Amino acid sequence: MIRLGDVVAFTNGKARPSPGTGFPTYGANGVIGTAGRFNAERESSIVGRVGSYCGTVHFARERCWVTDNAIIATARESVNPRYVYYLLKGLGLNHHRIGSGQPLLTHAILNGLPVEDLPRPRQDAVADVLGALDDKIAANAGLAAAADDLVRARYAELAASAPGSVRLEEIGRPVTAGVPAAAIGPGENYIGLEHIAKRHMWLSGWADASTVLSAKKRFQAGDVLFGKLRPYFHKVGLAFVDGVASTDVHVVRPVDGRHRGWLLAALASDEVVAHASALGDGTRMPRVKWPDLARLAVPWPGGPRAREFGGLVDALAERIAAATAESAALAAQRDALLPGLLAGRIEATA
Repeated sequence: MIRLGDVVAFTNGKARPSPGTGFPTYGANGVIGTAGRFNAERESSIVGRVGSYCGTVHFARERCWVTDNAIIATARESVNPRYVYYLLKGLGLNHHRIGSGQPLLTHAILNGLPVEDLPRPRQDAVADVLGALDDKIAANAGLAAAADDLVRARYAELAASAPGSVRLEEIGRPVTAGVPAAAIGPGENYIGLEHIAKRHMWLSGWADASTVLSAKKRFQAGDVLFGKLRPYFHKVGLAFVDGVASTDVHVVRPVDGRHRGWLLAALASDEVVAHASALGDGTRMPRVKWPDLARLAVPWPGGPRAREFGGLVDALAERIAAATAESAALAAQRDALLPGLLAGRIEATA
């Protein structure tokens, strides 16, 4: 056994620079924006340093900026950088944090953790096996992002030439009935604001409802979920599964299923989100009420074009739903293999 500091060099991130483009910016829990500069090289691992995401690990394929809420982990000479990422993932770093009110990871803690001294061929094999799974997951995420861009671009094109408009309440109705915590089964799916990615219209993440302790709203696959708390976070997406949602989310069901795509694209548009943000009630924790959204007029291309657009969105949603399910299965397989590969209980060959 050797110390983690023998294979990995740790440096703290720095305060977030002025906004820019070209390099992703990482906080404690992943990408939070972009920057015009970088302070971490390609194939660096990013470790959450402080707060609720302390010990979370991400892998940066490209140069990036890392904020002072995170630590940059760089592979030492002759160590496989991607193996370092999986090594850190397998160490359960959140269990080594100190402090209760404000959890913290320090260089001293990280440097002193005992790890197995794996020769480079075994490092490469571990990285190859697990990396292949993560590469496919990344490809599926790229497919979802491309589909998102396509839907937004086509919506903008049709909206610009739309001959009329409709109020949102004419194409979508809110699901308002609540369900008490006692009536929610532990095997049900749960979507909170934390599961809805910013400006990403496919809801590819959820949790089980075993920890739900308060009343929620039921939703169905095909409903649109609109984050009403701090709507400027732009959290709007299409549900792929049935489940229960946070009460900080508007559950909106299409009046006509053939217009589901138009409802989704309209609610996820920059214009509707900006309108919701302007009408948010409250200063620190603004919330937008459904009646204020319902009365908003959005472009309407006419029934035939709206149905044609809906067919496009439905086809893309079906493909992304399948990719989401595949990614979940691949992630489970990766997580199951990780401990055995690192400990040598499972043989990996490069």
